[in-house]
Amino acid sequence: MRWEDCVDYKVKKIKPNPEQATSLFHLATRRLESIEKRGDGEFPQLLVESYYEAIKELISALLALHGYKSYSHECLISFMSAFYPAMLDGVQMHFLDEMRKLQSDIQYRGREIAEDYLERNLPFIEEILDILLVTVEKEVRKKSR
Repeated sequence: MRWEDCVDYKVKKIKPNPEQATSLFHLATRRLESIEKRGDGEFPQLLVESYYEAIKELISALLALHGYKSYSHECLISFMSAFYPAMLDGVQMHFLDEMRKLQSDIQYRGREIAEDYLERNLPFIEEILDILLVTVEKEVRKKSR
């Protein structure tokens, strides 16, 4: 979905909100700490959901800084393409969209995933998370001044 279509139908313009962005950043970091404490990946579906939620919270923090609230996960990815086109490459953006679909299938249809899904994809997920964490932290600092 194009960002322009999102703005017309699935995104609300709000006042930029650095406080909300900071809260979402902290929630995402706590979620990632929780994943680390859980450890061994016994329940890969739940871990995928948690990783996706952290990514969603980080992107939502960026939206809040820019004065938007999204009612669509698809529009979160469109936002990244429109506002941060060089941050994630095409392969990473495609992976995020596939992860969005997988998370939806897990949450709404109880989809099982392969036991080795995280083993195969965790380095990619962590790379995306690292990029988002650095960017959100930097943007929050800049907008909070």
